Amino acid sequence: MFPISFAEQVVMFCSRPNDVVVDPFCGRGTTPFVAMVNSRRAVGCDINPVAWLYSKTKIDPYPKSETVQNRIREIRETSTPEDGIPVNEFQELAFCKSALSFINSAKRQLDWKHCQLDRTVAAILVHYLHDKKGRGLSNQLRHSRALSPDYCIRWWRTNGHATPPEVDPEEFLIKRTKWRYAMGIPKSHQKDAPTITLGKAATSLPCIRDDAMLIATSPPYIDVTNYRVDNWLRLWALKEGPDLPDWDREQRFTNADSYSRMLYESLLSTQGLAHPEATWYIRSDSRPKTRNIIIRIMAELLPKHRAYCLPAPYKKSTQTALYGDPNPKPGETDLLYVPRRRRRRGFTLEFEPLEILTQ
Repeated sequence: MFPISFAEQVVMFCSRPNDVVVDPFCGRGTTPFVAMVNSRRAVGCDINPVAWLYSKTKIDPYPKSETVQNRIREIRETSTPEDGIPVNEFQELAFCKSALSFINSAKRQLDWKHCQLDRTVAAILVHYLHDKKGRGLSNQLRHSRALSPDYCIRWWRTNGHATPPEVDPEEFLIKRTKWRYAMGIPKSHQKDAPTITLGKAATSLPCIRDDAMLIATSPPYIDVTNYRVDNWLRLWALKEGPDLPDWDREQRFTNADSYSRMLYESLLSTQGLAHPEATWYIRSDSRPKTRNIIIRIMAELLPKHRAYCLPAPYKKSTQTALYGDPNPKPGETDLLYVPRRRRRRGFTLEFEPLEILTQ
């Protein structure tokens, strides 16, 4: 995910108020959100239903906390005894009966793709679906990424967590809803909130009235990202995935040719929304097998833009270190493509010509 401070830096120095900003791989919507609160218009797209849910709710949550709380109560009241019956050992150890009953009732009732209220409730539910004991609805689990069910079962039984904690999901989620609404909700300085679509960037980017003046994004990295595995538990809670994870590696783009094709089609579609004088800012994996594919595609799409680069090494341990891979990682590289008639400003003056990177 882009840190908000980073996205704000890019948006503020590479666009002007009222400009259109596009992020074809918007993830949890940091770029559209930052554009919105800084008087820009924005559109985005993502293929991951969990990311799309967070993005849409972040930029356009249901405005009334009391109504959200009442919807949570409705879900609890309409749950059935069958909703609390686990269908596998993982569910039996992960959730108490009341939590599982609420989740299954929510799966049946929430029309989160089409209803703003239901989308807001669903976002709150999946955010707190799993976490450390006392901080979520589940037994001890990581918040950021759902691990293998078999690993979780072994860990719970080995470490004395074979009984899931008793949680009142209605009370738990209402308390957190009140906290999230306590400081108000974000306001758009434009007439409409940003448009975020669910689907492949190559085919699902929204139409816009005016050409975009800034493309700011970070595409998936080859052989790294697999949203269906990382988010398998939240996808299950949204009825977007099975009861247990599907280990299909397709979303990791292990094949360089299929990755190149996906990326080219996505960036070509994005170019169709961009003004010829638009600035493009792309955060890339520093590994050559990702970075060089992006550089090659961008050279084809923007032959007249000036190209710059800036290494962005990791300053802290990466997520892979949490899962047994402590080896140092190459970090990321920021790629900047500026139309010849536009001057660079602020932090972008630190960038070097791209030729230095490719020599």
